Amino acid sequence: MLAVMVLCYVPTASAKESMATPSGILYTELKEHVDEYATKYIGTTTAGANVLIVKDGEIFLNTAYGYADVENQVNITADTVFEWGSVTKLLVWTSVMQLAEQGKLKLDEDIRTYLPEGFLTKIRYDAPITMLNLMHHNAGWEEKFTDLFYMSANDIKPLEEMLHITEPYQVHKPGSVVAYSNYGVALAGFIVEQLAEQSFYDYVNENIFSVLGMKDTTIHPTQEDNSNVAAKRDEIYGYIINNDGEFTISKNERIYIGLYPAGSAIGTITDAAKFMLALMPADGAKSPLFQNNRTLDEMLTTSDFYDDGISRNAHGFWKGLYTVDVLEHAGNTDSFSSNFSFSKDENMGVIVFTNQAGEAGISYGLPTLIFGEYSKVEGKQTMPNAQELEGNYYMARLPYKGFTKLYSALSIGRFKATDSNSIDAFGMKLEQIAPYLYKSLDDYRIYFHVTLNDGNVEMISMPTSDILPVTQKMKILNLFSIVAVAFSGLYTLIILLILFIKKIINRKKAVRATVAEKWELRLLFANTIPFINIIVLAYRTLNYASYTTLKIHFWVNYGYIAFVAISLVAIFTGWKKTTTTRSQKIRYAFSCISALLLVILIIGWELYY
Repeated sequence: MLAVMVLCYVPTASAKESMATPSGILYTELKEHVDEYATKYIGTTTAGANVLIVKDGEIFLNTAYGYADVENQVNITADTVFEWGSVTKLLVWTSVMQLAEQGKLKLDEDIRTYLPEGFLTKIRYDAPITMLNLMHHNAGWEEKFTDLFYMSANDIKPLEEMLHITEPYQVHKPGSVVAYSNYGVALAGFIVEQLAEQSFYDYVNENIFSVLGMKDTTIHPTQEDNSNVAAKRDEIYGYIINNDGEFTISKNERIYIGLYPAGSAIGTITDAAKFMLALMPADGAKSPLFQNNRTLDEMLTTSDFYDDGISRNAHGFWKGLYTVDVLEHAGNTDSFSSNFSFSKDENMGVIVFTNQAGEAGISYGLPTLIFGEYSKVEGKQTMPNAQELEGNYYMARLPYKGFTKLYSALSIGRFKATDSNSIDAFGMKLEQIAPYLYKSLDDYRIYFHVTLNDGNVEMISMPTSDILPVTQKMKILNLFSIVAVAFSGLYTLIILLILFIKKIINRKKAVRATVAEKWELRLLFANTIPFINIIVLAYRTLNYASYTTLKIHFWVNYGYIAFVAISLVAIFTGWKKTTTTRSQKIRYAFSCISALLLVILIIGWELYY
């Protein structure tokens, strides 16, 4: 089930037989190693992939593996287009640096200088938000789970309108916490629109794609500006692996991105190589993207560091940890995965495009195969005990406001030491490779940096998001919520079952229910509504329903709260007018408490907006 087509393998003049990649592979043997590595994944965990390597200003290797259409055995070729996903963000940062070079913006100036008056309405801190904050993903915004993806191109609205629809709350002081933000990148794209006085996709077409001859790539949210790419996109499917280990077309294989500057580029890997090569011009040559290479050098210079001094981000380009300096950016959509990594010092880069959701083996493994495994060895080091990290943590990149903040409680993970040098966390196994520097042992090869404050863990950081300790307040709220849900759910179920059995037993008897009993029964039936409503709400949210279409669920919760208030008054009034036994009083009280707990949870978890 493996289709392989070598599209281009032209060793450059500098790739001599004696030369090797940073990992030690001879360039004359590189194709063989890449083929061998990719073959381990193609047809087993990955449907198809394009792999391209550039070296010294030229395409060194461009190889296709697997299928664009598994069922019909349609091979991936050099003309196959892939969704870039978040690699698109590099086009935003390049556009920003072009405008900075022209003096139209400053990276350290408050971005509100470039926005319409009152554009941002959910700012919590007075501190300025700079373009560097957007580049570093530390402007302080929460994550949003709605209106990023749409199932229909008709749902896409102008970028300015999308930014208003999806504006998140600012929950951290700018510069204090890194939390990957699609909104922040899209906002940077809108600033480009404002300063260039044209749509962002037109700006990119004019100042990047046309300049580099990238005729087979589009960033338009619905691809309507490039019919050729639009047609080719219909010829490739995105895949997932089902429980039987078979490739199935992703349920949401075709999606459209509302905040399109953050991830909507689609094109061939050969076109992507043109962009990469423009970031590594030959000595003495000028990058076609900038008026002066000083701007390029600035863009690719580290601008954000971890607390231990290790490089983290270079003006929106993430710093990878390998045996040499590497800048990179990965991308994922609902059905595609990509990785874009290059070393300017080595004049070498690797691009991986796959039509597999969440693909990691090739996307992250091949750059390591070529650039070499990172190793931090500084003499004899004493490793701190991994038990220092034990505890409950949550990703900073989560919703903090509105109904989706419930996902935050469900996303809490525990760091648990398995020995003095190893940790299990968030389903990953981590190994300490240097003091307070851990590496995941899975295909993603993520590095984690530990920040201490007075001997306590302040945060654990991976490149795209900080991981924060769960506070005592969060622990109490989560524990209360678990107890409340368990009590209300089980109590409602048990009492309804008991009343149902009693009704069957007394079906031949003329037993007349009191007013209090009737309202209690209604209340218990109503208690099932929030459970069903929240389950449906979560399902629809995860399947890309727009926020507007989800409002019906909030009105259901409002209606439930109103009904609970009416029921409590009716039960209390009926209770007083009728002789009741002690056991009935206790039952009425618990029935009311079960409903009140659900109301408290709806309000506490903001399941009403």
